[in-house]
Amino acid sequence: MHRPLRIFFSCSGVGIIDRGIETFFREAFDGLRDTEGLDITLYKGAGEEKPDEHVLWNVPRTGRIARFLGACVRRNSYVAEQLSTFPSIARAIRKHQPDVIFYSDSNLGFQLFRWRRQIGVPFQLLFSNAGPCDPPFPRTDYVHQVTPFNFEKAVAAGVAPESQRMVPYGIFVPGGTADVNEPIKLQLRREMQLPLDRKIVLSVGWISEQQKRMDYVVSEIARLATPRPYLVLLGLIDQDSGIVLDLARAKLGTENFTARSMPHAQVTDYYRAADIFVLGSLQEGFGRVFLEALIHGLPVIAHDHPVMRFVLGGHGRLADLSKAGALSEQLRFALPTQNTPEAAAERRESVRQRFNWTVLAPQYRDMFIDCARRVQPSLR
Repeated sequence: MHRPLRIFFSCSGVGIIDRGIETFFREAFDGLRDTEGLDITLYKGAGEEKPDEHVLWNVPRTGRIARFLGACVRRNSYVAEQLSTFPSIARAIRKHQPDVIFYSDSNLGFQLFRWRRQIGVPFQLLFSNAGPCDPPFPRTDYVHQVTPFNFEKAVAAGVAPESQRMVPYGIFVPGGTADVNEPIKLQLRREMQLPLDRKIVLSVGWISEQQKRMDYVVSEIARLATPRPYLVLLGLIDQDSGIVLDLARAKLGTENFTARSMPHAQVTDYYRAADIFVLGSLQEGFGRVFLEALIHGLPVIAHDHPVMRFVLGGHGRLADLSKAGALSEQLRFALPTQNTPEAAAERRESVRQRFNWTVLAPQYRDMFIDCARRVQPSLR
């Protein structure tokens, strides 16, 4: 009888930062750790040491040293963080001899691929492509695609279908239905010092002009007639956030928006306090925040793109958000529409049926086995 398949989940940002990738690896480990036939260990950047969770020595991307080291090699602090974990993950590989390394930190993966022979363990590299990176993928063994769009894009670029698999991101879905109770919403707003008498538009992601296009969201809110909804921006605030914050002060006024950064666990109450969720991104590797919004029963407005269509599954408003005025037009229609308990419950249930870990665990197990089978053909 075969021993359980030994898998390392490696993500240097877990415990350091709460982006989509880090949140996914944290939840994937928790959701899949008891899957039959799998022996999973999480390697992370910070947090509590446990028998199946270990902290890799690293230079955190949030510190000055990582920014300095990244600049020295003309890269960013995230790359410096990834590369700094290489010695400790290599030692763990030699000691525990995993079958599969499951990762999204591509620069670490490149080094593991390069030095695999010297490490001396015949592990398989399974790259979770949620960035996403463009094909081909010459420095990994197997690719985890999280949407049909990226799977098909890779096939069209010449990546063999048998060297990749499409399994979407999973997420924990609470029992019961989404709570859109108005008294509870008002109580949460009081606790978080948010307006009680206005609609609240929520956007979650890096507060920057770049990927999440928070500047576009600000400008679109400013297009609405007064009294406008109150805008809540939640996410990483860094040196690139100043442009967005200055724009919001100029176009909305400080009394009409807030921008906050907090641990992921605290974001839940903001979803519960909001009236609608928007994201200005023109492309996403997956867009886990869409699932979070749907779980809390919120109406969603997103850019019309194959990834967003797949993730939302018909439970969102889609428009060409590359155009000025497109988001504000959608908001004019959506904000006056009552969010009924029935509609909120339907949104949560759609996520439960498609993305809950209990639904996806068998698919992840099959993917890990298929990856490992390349060097262990007898695996089933």
